[in-house]
Amino acid sequence: MAIAQLGVIDLSIVTDALVKVVEDCRDNSPLWPGPNPTFTINVSGSAPDAVRAGSDCELSLYLFHVNQDKYQMNAPVVGPQARPIPLQPLSLDLYYLVSAYAGNDYVHEQQAMSIALRCFHETPILRLTVPFAAGPVQEECTVTMEVETSDEIGRLWQATTAALRLATVYRVGVVFMPPEAPTQPPAPPPTRVSLGGDVADLPLASLGQVAGSRRTLTYATAIGTPPVSTPVTVDLSPATVAAGQQVVLDGAGFDRPTSARVYLLDGAGTEHEVTAWKVPDPAAPAPPVQTPARLTLALPSTGGNAPGGTPAPGIHQFRVGSDAALGDAQTYRSNGTPFNLAARVSVTVDPPILAPAAGLFTVQGVGFVAAKTEVLLGTTALQRVTAAPAAGEFRVNPSGTTITFRTPAGLASGRHGVRVRVNQVESDPGWWVDVP
Repeated sequence: MAIAQLGVIDLSIVTDALVKVVEDCRDNSPLWPGPNPTFTINVSGSAPDAVRAGSDCELSLYLFHVNQDKYQMNAPVVGPQARPIPLQPLSLDLYYLVSAYAGNDYVHEQQAMSIALRCFHETPILRLTVPFAAGPVQEECTVTMEVETSDEIGRLWQATTAALRLATVYRVGVVFMPPEAPTQPPAPPPTRVSLGGDVADLPLASLGQVAGSRRTLTYATAIGTPPVSTPVTVDLSPATVAAGQQVVLDGAGFDRPTSARVYLLDGAGTEHEVTAWKVPDPAAPAPPVQTPARLTLALPSTGGNAPGGTPAPGIHQFRVGSDAALGDAQTYRSNGTPFNLAARVSVTVDPPILAPAAGLFTVQGVGFVAAKTEVLLGTTALQRVTAAPAAGEFRVNPSGTTITFRTPAGLASGRHGVRVRVNQVESDPGWWVDVP
């Protein structure tokens, strides 16, 4: 029968861990005037009546009672749903009688007990390494002193053949004993979770309203040597979009005459009509049409003034509306929703490892505004120059379509992501460079 890799399969593992903790405290106790104990203290998990000779003092950590933990009896600790008994771990509280024996030397007894009490006070969490067939598993449980009266302790000692000695009781819990392993492996954790709703059902403006912008981004990471391209998909809202890419606007009333036009409001507050950017919705039923709650916009692949080109990077807004001066029944503007307009970094090979030419790296794209462009290799920023770049420098060409750079001297060897940021908006992850 296969068992789950959870808890301990042998209670003596807990006892041995306790003994090891106390032995370490014994050897490093501030009680000793020098580096070594002044008398021998043997720490064991044996019963107190079984250790009465062999050293100056015997310190016993004896597991005398086991009880099921009432707080964990029905807890679904191995999954969100209820499990049958074979798949539910057994939750236990372990009770240890801690006592010391040193014949007729009460000083040694009380010094040994002092070491144990101080040790457990400073080590309230017991960490275990539990061996399993598939490899060791780390577990934790708490160590706490139990409040016991002298009568209760006396009854414990009456059950042994030894005379009453200085003692206390410690609880170690919660200790789980592993259940059977489930026959079906658990499902892998989700890598992407999207929550959505019908925006048109919300109480939005009757003439049309924009609720937000979003974009699904898929980029490649280069892993391993030789590098292997691994795609990563993320949802961005507010959207970050660049020239030649598409962005989705969510809202309501997009099928009404008062929201037939789309406007871009740039960072300076200037409005540009970009209705020409509307494209058929790829998520709508065939034939593809715009829906009342969603607009898809495709930005021009070249830079320039809207609508013929994509404006310079920055934080802009989209809104919908109508204009009587252009023949509409009335003039209307909805609210604006922000989006990030980034420079486009063109990636032409897969995996996306950027190769140098005579030590010079070149990145092609659209929208590199020289005075507002930053280039980073991982977290290391490069210095912008207007001449040919030296080590740790980059240059943007006059047309804003090329960045050339050299890696800094002393940059850690390995693979670094090339990050381009223009006007405080970072472009999609694109290139990687290898530093020997």
